[in-house]
Amino acid sequence: MVQISASTSPFEAHKKSSPYSLRRPSFSSNQESTSPFEARKLSSPYSLRRPSFSSIQESSPKYNTYCFFLICAFFFLVQTQAFQLIQQIWSPSFYSPFHRDNANQNWCPNATCHNSPLCEPCRQKFLIVLATGRSGSTTLTNMLDLLPNVRMAGENHGHLIYGLWAAENLEETYEFQYHHTDGVVGAWKHHPIPKQAVACPIQKMLEVINPPPMEVLLSREREMKVKANRDGSSSGEEKDSILGFKTVRFHGPDFLSEKGDLIPAADFLLEHFPCARFVINIRGDVEKQVKSWEAAFETELDGDEVRHYNRLLVDVASHMGQDRARLVDMSEWIEKGSSGMRVLNELIEWLGFIDCRYESLLHSNRDGYGVDRQEVTLGKNCRYQGN
Repeated sequence: MVQISASTSPFEAHKKSSPYSLRRPSFSSNQESTSPFEARKLSSPYSLRRPSFSSIQESSPKYNTYCFFLICAFFFLVQTQAFQLIQQIWSPSFYSPFHRDNANQNWCPNATCHNSPLCEPCRQKFLIVLATGRSGSTTLTNMLDLLPNVRMAGENHGHLIYGLWAAENLEETYEFQYHHTDGVVGAWKHHPIPKQAVACPIQKMLEVINPPPMEVLLSREREMKVKANRDGSSSGEEKDSILGFKTVRFHGPDFLSEKGDLIPAADFLLEHFPCARFVINIRGDVEKQVKSWEAAFETELDGDEVRHYNRLLVDVASHMGQDRARLVDMSEWIEKGSSGMRVLNELIEWLGFIDCRYESLLHSNRDGYGVDRQEVTLGKNCRYQGN
């Protein structure tokens, strides 16, 4: 018999006394009692229990220590590399003098430049004319000399051969060990020589015999003094100028290899004048070339010998490649009218000059070694695209 208090309604009393009433278990009773299914789960050897965070901290203190030091090392490495990268980008003192940068990419994009504190072989642009005798090489050189910032010199009696001999002397002398990377001791003692460093004295040898006018030298000396007083620099280099010369002796016996070709001599030019362009000039009409030679020097010239020289120079042009060497034929560019000028205009366009155009041709050495003093212009907007 259920007793009903005065505060309990008949409906509530009925719920309490009914055997089918559902009672919500309390939280405390749920903790104390466990269902058969839960009991099986807990007792099963395959049951997985999620460990609490406190149990991990208590069971693995060494793991936390390792993680801490690993994170610290990672951030230290990232910070160190970042500082080095910033220093490399912004600090001039980080820049190494041993590098392969090319300051004249427009003129010599495929040049090999091994720079060092002793030499920067690509600092100066060169324009070299290789030709045979009585092939119009003087006229061609003077036409090129009209281009802006170009200073061409004439013959120097094959002075280039002394640069070749100097390089060969060091290369072929075994005791000197020119390419030794650790230096040499004893009677031939010297420290390691930076690669391509000999190129600069060879270039300088040709530069000093092709100086600018005296007034330019004096003006440059004053500028160098002012610059030296301002920032301590004393450089008088003509980095914006293109220096050049021509030679009709490159195919001579001194330049020939044991095989009778000019390929080793061409490789010498590519290594020691890496930022040079080469204009290789022949005369296809050999009969006229022989007559011109006999008229100028009163000596005979074998036509077959001239043809052999032409073949040697053609092989040099092919070996150097179209980006460095341009083969031209006097028999083509000397023709009257637009066809002859077209050959020369295509030549200076290949050199990288824009808005430049020859309208007429000089005639140097017409009567032996005469000088043509006519005025030839290339246009007021003629310029080199690299400037």
